[in-house]
Amino acid sequence: MSITTSPWSFFNSVPPLIPSSPYSSIKIVTSLTPLNPVEASFALPELGSKRRRRRKWRATDGGGEKQLGTVASPATKSFGDDNAVDSASAVVRNFYGGINAHDVDSVQYLIADNCVYEDLVFPQPFVGRKEILEFFKKFTNSTSKDLQFVIDDLSTEDSSSVGVIWHLEWKGKAFPFSKGCSFYRLEMIDGRRQITYGRDCVEPAIKPGDATLTVIRSVTWLLQQFPQLAKWL
Repeated sequence: MSITTSPWSFFNSVPPLIPSSPYSSIKIVTSLTPLNPVEASFALPELGSKRRRRRKWRATDGGGEKQLGTVASPATKSFGDDNAVDSASAVVRNFYGGINAHDVDSVQYLIADNCVYEDLVFPQPFVGRKEILEFFKKFTNSTSKDLQFVIDDLSTEDSSSVGVIWHLEWKGKAFPFSKGCSFYRLEMIDGRRQITYGRDCVEPAIKPGDATLTVIRSVTWLLQQFPQLAKWL
């Protein structure tokens, strides 16, 4: 007895069993509804693999038409929906990612047009997206991709402000005098969460230690004795 099958269905190709056969009481289904490849992917379980795969799903619109789509990752978000906008901490992480990749233009939309960015190494803040981008492009053009920002800690609870503790590494090794901390303030602008203010404080190469307290005490004494000096602060 031979049975001819297709991958998805049995056809009327099974000859009837002879009456003397001990299996004559068995009923043979000679026709099954073919399965399309999508339905077959659910009917046939994956064997020999425990790795999770991206699954296909079938959606039905109001008219009953079946659409084929891919289940999106939870990290995939679109702007314009308050429930789908990147969190403040994600915006800051993406910002550092763009700097590390030396691709400042790819993260320019994370910076508000009127953003103010203070790097305390410089005497004046950088004001506006264009000026801030120029500053970071100068930074990336003067360094190698082997020099990377590494985030040690980052606050995640607040949707309007983020604190970051970071350091620099050169080819995976800590770079000297490169510890720092930053603060960012963010706002929702045109459906996007953008950085409106930032401040960087970097570890000084010269560490005066207790001498710093002496300087502070001396300046305080001068201000007490000569209040008019306060206008120079």
